[in-house]
Amino acid sequence: MSAPLLSVEDLSQHFGGLKAVEGVTLSVSRGEIVSVIGPNGAGKTTFFNVLTGVYPGTRGRVSFDGEPIRGLAPHEIVARGVSRTFQNIRLFADMSAAENVMVGRHARTRQLLLGPLLRTKAFLEEEKAVEARAVELLDFVGLRSLGNERARNLPYGAQRRLEIARALAAEPKLLILDEPTAGMNPVESAELVSLVRRVRERGVTVLLIEHQMRVVLDVSDRVAVFDYGVKIAEGAPRAVMADPRVIEAYLGREGA
Repeated sequence: MSAPLLSVEDLSQHFGGLKAVEGVTLSVSRGEIVSVIGPNGAGKTTFFNVLTGVYPGTRGRVSFDGEPIRGLAPHEIVARGVSRTFQNIRLFADMSAAENVMVGRHARTRQLLLGPLLRTKAFLEEEKAVEARAVELLDFVGLRSLGNERARNLPYGAQRRLEIARALAAEPKLLILDEPTAGMNPVESAELVSLVRRVRERGVTVLLIEHQMRVVLDVSDRVAVFDYGVKIAEGAPRAVMADPRVIEAYLGREGA
């Protein structure tokens, strides 16, 4: 069997005496869609923040495409092929939808200083390619007609899809989505599931946090369940949902 695209071994993130993530081991194979679920406060977003360099991690190993990445800066992890969206939308609100996607694409451009300053032929050609890629990605997520709209003026579901387009602009091998259907109605959630599947068809592996169980069942190849910073279950979606430990974790948090 080929090596996993993402390998996490005994990963922990402590904040003083708080063990936000403790001893998590997880692997993601190329082409998989893996969901991370769990009650609020279970450590899911902290786990993603360590994977993407927002937090350094306290101990453990994170390998991506065969190379260690734990402790690298976020931009270095993006350069290696990991892109993400956030639990709370983080678009450039006063920039257009197309400009937001172009920002993501600039992670892969080569004209860093002199080209933009001097507006060289190479820079202008590269910018033309960046604009064309932005249009293609807006079309892919269903927003082509809204490319000139300011991000702040887009409907909520469109903003979520725009974040995905911006993340895809960096040409990731792994796309990490933090609660992509949060705040969406059932129709928008179903459209998001379809979009995630199409992302996988483009050869991109997907790791996501999700709270809507219907979405988890519809989109996931495997599910990992966190509770109090610890992974308590992992496996096929329906088998995991029937696990007594998972049921207890959710029911024990009702009203919290």
